[in-house]
Amino acid sequence: MKDLRHITHSLTFRIIAPAILLILVTGFVLYMFVLRYVSDFTDRHIKDSLMGISREIYNICDRNLNELLKTGLAGDEKGVRIKKGLTIGIIEEYLHQNKSKGIIIEKGNELLACCLSPELSKAVIKIAKDNTFANMEHDGTKYYIYQMHFEPWDWHIVLLKDAADYSALIKKVRLAYAVTSLSLAIAGLLMFLYFKKSIKYPVNKIISSLKAGNQPEYKGIYEFEFLSNSIAEMITERQRLMKQVIEEQKLKGIRVLASGVAHNFNNMLVGVLGYASLISMKLEDAKRGNRALQEQDIGELLKYTETIESSAQKASRLARELAGLSRKRMLEKESVVPINVNKLITELQRLLSGTFPKSIEITAKMNEGLPAIKGDIMQLEQALLNIAINSKDAMPDGGKLIMETFVTDIVIRHRDRHG
Repeated sequence: MKDLRHITHSLTFRIIAPAILLILVTGFVLYMFVLRYVSDFTDRHIKDSLMGISREIYNICDRNLNELLKTGLAGDEKGVRIKKGLTIGIIEEYLHQNKSKGIIIEKGNELLACCLSPELSKAVIKIAKDNTFANMEHDGTKYYIYQMHFEPWDWHIVLLKDAADYSALIKKVRLAYAVTSLSLAIAGLLMFLYFKKSIKYPVNKIISSLKAGNQPEYKGIYEFEFLSNSIAEMITERQRLMKQVIEEQKLKGIRVLASGVAHNFNNMLVGVLGYASLISMKLEDAKRGNRALQEQDIGELLKYTETIESSAQKASRLARELAGLSRKRMLEKESVVPINVNKLITELQRLLSGTFPKSIEITAKMNEGLPAIKGDIMQLEQALLNIAINSKDAMPDGGKLIMETFVTDIVIRHRDRHG
């Protein structure tokens, strides 16, 4: 059913079907009004020919009857029988001259069967009984039949004419049928070729361009040219809109990236400024007290400077990553390195302990057997830092931030589309 629907909705079917229908309607009209007229004309011609023969036979019978009446022998049975015999002879000779056949029946008795076999004679009488004019076939030969009645002698006369005698006329009729059929076929073919060139070719050219992903460039018939140009304009506008959407998405991505970068840099600067302030406070206390720095103070200052140096290195790596982004090299080979996650968490704990409020307790639980992982250390640091900052924002009144490392198996199950 789907294939049938595809066929009936195709352009080829829509072109061929009306053409065939038009040819059939035209052929029917020609048959009804032209060829049927020619065929009827042929039948009338044959009928007129047989009627002419019948009139001549009737005149023969009438003349002989008048001669019989003039001689006064109309009441003489013997004389009448002789006259009828002479009349039958004249009719038989006339039929031979006109290449016709005939039967004369009187009161059920067959007086004459000119050039007819008994079987053909019986068949003719049977058909002629109910038809004044008819045709029949016998042993592969077609005959035209016409019957008449000569009342004075109660003669029933049936005339036959072989269809071969009218072969020239019949051939003309058949030729008319053949020429008409051939003309309709040629007209249908020309119509199909015209439709194919003027409709199917332009449509296929436009569709083939669209399937190839190109803009149609048809030139020719105005309506299809207008359609082609309209489709090309729509494709151009669609490409422009898609480009605009892509640019907007790029700008959106840049804005999100800029926001994240600013957030990360702010976190790093908080650590740098915080520990720089602590160093400044230690040095000012020593200056005001006019005392030398103790070993314990120097150790704390070294830790502060290490934290400042670590934050500065992270900022430097972030700057390099941004430069890599500008060159579209987010994952260079040198950025993918083995990472000690425990060491990364330890450094992050030290940074957060000095920058987060004292109301938030930061602890770390490390798995000593944790293997190294491969990845971009800067991106991992950013991800962990963002999680920690979000956790801080979720605890405005204080709380615990626990960072734990462990090894586990993660099973990923794919859902189907209908799941």
